[in-house]
Amino acid sequence: MKGPTLTRYRVALTLERSLDEQEILNLRGQRSESISDYEMDGENVVLASLDAADSLAARDTAELQVSRATGVAIHAAQLIP
Repeated sequence: MKGPTLTRYRVALTLERSLDEQEILNLRGQRSESISDYEMDGENVVLASLDAADSLAARDTAELQVSRATGVAIHAAQLIP
């Protein structure tokens, strides 16, 4: 039986503060299989690229993964077209 069709999403996560070097290494090192890439966009924004069943799942997954890897609070999450 086939699973749900996945769509590629990009999610911008605005963090409480900028990440230090160790937190960036943690982010990249603890990346789950569902997240294909992370990019920093400015001081306190992480762009996460991932495949998910829907936009809500994409946002929730990105928030959870970044929060767990860095320990930094997330102020906002926004889907990027």
